[in-house]
Amino acid sequence: MRYMVKGQVHETESSDGTVIRYSSRGQGVPIITANGVANTTTFWHYFEDHFSKFARVICWDYRGHGRSDVPRDLDTFKVPCYSEDLLAVMDHAGLDDAILVGFSMGVQVILEFYRDNPERVSALIPVNGPCADPFEAFGSSETYKKAYTAVLNHYIEHPRLLELVGIPLLLSPIPWPFSKVEVDRHRCPRLEMDLYFEHIARMGFANEMRALLGMEEHSAEDVLATVDVPTLVIAGEKDDMCPARLVMRIFRGVKGAELFTVPHGTHATLIEEPDLINYRIEAFLRKNGLL
Repeated sequence: MRYMVKGQVHETESSDGTVIRYSSRGQGVPIITANGVANTTTFWHYFEDHFSKFARVICWDYRGHGRSDVPRDLDTFKVPCYSEDLLAVMDHAGLDDAILVGFSMGVQVILEFYRDNPERVSALIPVNGPCADPFEAFGSSETYKKAYTAVLNHYIEHPRLLELVGIPLLLSPIPWPFSKVEVDRHRCPRLEMDLYFEHIARMGFANEMRALLGMEEHSAEDVLATVDVPTLVIAGEKDDMCPARLVMRIFRGVKGAELFTVPHGTHATLIEEPDLINYRIEAFLRKNGLL
């Protein structure tokens, strides 16, 4: 599979021995990214190109995602376990602290990391992500929660039919036309989306469902009031996957946080408006003396 970030690849072991791989590019202040669920480092390649000119950019894959190994214990597709993976990456890279930038589920991961390691975080930049259950974007009733949890658990135990149909579909040209339901096809590059669909197929639906269930079970809402580092919250104006009410919960919960809403941005703002996002993040970091 093609990976679009250009940094040199390294590997380390997480706390349970799972091999985690990361790339490192550039010199200077360390900035570490955290991906969305069932995604790889692909969405960060514009970010890496920009910030590696004057910072050290580290992009890594969660356990069971991308270049990293699948864990022996399949019940560890959990946000706290990804936080342990991030700690292993930081230690192996020789970093005392870093700026953390999380996209989608990566927001939950960087907040969870802050919970246990606040002294190792110099700034937080949540992008298009919630602090807790992302499925709340589509409903919050107990009936709804029981229904989607049951569906996820069913396909974890019985993925064969879904994979027989879904994998050939994901590897075909069909998903791209339907992606316009969420992304702006006029601004969102097709290559990145094709690589995203390819990765889901390679990851396997059972493990994707495990990762989705792990997101649903997690909450870092209690962490928000404890955050004491510069924080820039980024949202997409037209993001239906993580709507404004979920993003605003982080903005209002973190004292002194800044909010930037990308005009017309969907859940794919990182690749729809990379220049706008990169320059806004750079301005935020320079204002806070972090670059």
